[in-house]
Amino acid sequence: MVQQSDLKVYKIILSGLDNAGKSSYLIAIRKKYNFWEKVEDLKPTIKIDYSTCTILRKHQLNLWDMGGQEKFRNIYVNRPIYFEDTDAILYLIDIQDEIRFEESIDYLHELLDIYRDLEYNNEINICFHKFDPEYKNLEEFNERKRMLVDLIQKSNPKMAFRFFDTSIYNIYSLTRALSSSLNKILFLESADNKLKEFAENFSCDYILLFSNKGLIISDYYKDVMDLKEYDTKIIPKLNEDLEFFQALIDNKVKIDEKLDFFEGNFTYVKTLLILTTEGEKKPIRLFLSLKSTREEGNVDLIKSNLSTLLEEVKEIIF
Repeated sequence: MVQQSDLKVYKIILSGLDNAGKSSYLIAIRKKYNFWEKVEDLKPTIKIDYSTCTILRKHQLNLWDMGGQEKFRNIYVNRPIYFEDTDAILYLIDIQDEIRFEESIDYLHELLDIYRDLEYNNEINICFHKFDPEYKNLEEFNERKRMLVDLIQKSNPKMAFRFFDTSIYNIYSLTRALSSSLNKILFLESADNKLKEFAENFSCDYILLFSNKGLIISDYYKDVMDLKEYDTKIIPKLNEDLEFFQALIDNKVKIDEKLDFFEGNFTYVKTLLILTTEGEKKPIRLFLSLKSTREEGNVDLIKSNLSTLLEEVKEIIF
């Protein structure tokens, strides 16, 4: 059993202006369903809200939700010690609040100046938050996003960024943004090659491996996937899967796998249990989600080969 002192600790900064949605982001990603009342009752974060979670029993994530009110922002930028030893950053910009774009970009640049001085070399994840489903196809909002991306990149040519559209109405979008940082700092990216090989062998459109916290350990998507299908069919399905996984954790459902057939295809979700050391009594729980074609025997082939995939991934992530 891993002792607390054996855990590798990582510091994750969640920053942005007040009302950008930082605290609701964390509540939604933890709860995954039935969290609306908590979000509606949120008060502004006072200074910094700290939270911790452990994934894969070997990594401790310390999440720093930095209060975004101006008086707290002034404290942070005048005391760079708050940002020392940062392993990953998520900066949230409220895509609905166009009036405060300039203020948000100014604050981002103040933080980036600090991180340059600290010689921070990892990617900066920028989340265009509150990009709710009803705004996804509106040209006005996509133009706002293009303008912000262009401004951030041109002003900071030597820094690496990744950009995400996030919304509490799309839990998968929150998981994907946070997981993107983790996969790099936890060196989990090589597991993607194993999933890609499996997907190509069994005609999978996508395959994802989630931790028991709902974070993406590894994922693969078919390159020729239609973007409209991704937005209208796959994202809703992955959100449904995340709710299902959370219900399993909360003991609200008792089954450990689910198989659905439709239009010559099928989706499959399953709980996977891993014993990382000989003699270990309590396995680590992971979750699998995939979509494949309904070819003859394909379902049975996928099920029978999962144990091999699991062993290969286990060698990488543990």
